[in-house]
Amino acid sequence: MAAHSKLVFSKFLSDSDIKKRLAVPSAIQRSLPPFNGGPALIFQFLHGARFWPILYSIRTKGYNKPVFSGRLWRNFVIYNNLNVGDRFTLYQVQLEDGSSYYRVEVGREIDFLGINAMAYGSGSTADEHVITHHHQEELSLELSLGQPNVEGADN
Repeated sequence: MAAHSKLVFSKFLSDSDIKKRLAVPSAIQRSLPPFNGGPALIFQFLHGARFWPILYSIRTKGYNKPVFSGRLWRNFVIYNNLNVGDRFTLYQVQLEDGSSYYRVEVGREIDFLGINAMAYGSGSTADEHVITHHHQEELSLELSLGQPNVEGADN
């Protein structure tokens, strides 16, 4: 049995998500690590080849909405050049041994040859992107774009 990814939530990022905090849907709180009596915890998710520590908390005053916030969230936003309108998708990956981790994809909606598709960065400094188009429920097209690998070419 291979690793299995389960969608936790996905949303288009707003100005507030980029500048301050990512509002997490309350309905998915059971899919995230438990707070164990406190209002906050730090957990990690994988984006590209790197695990990112993120502050996950519930506001203690007013509306008790869960959020990813603080310096750790802003570091992720800045390093990955996230923008308003990007799609943030969080998955929980279940491994064969019963352990699990969280994985994030961030994509931009683009028009690729007349097809509305999502372009996902690798989460690294490499100039490579994956373009995905879901035509039907069980069919998808993935195209990896990267720098050409030409020996002896002047860059």
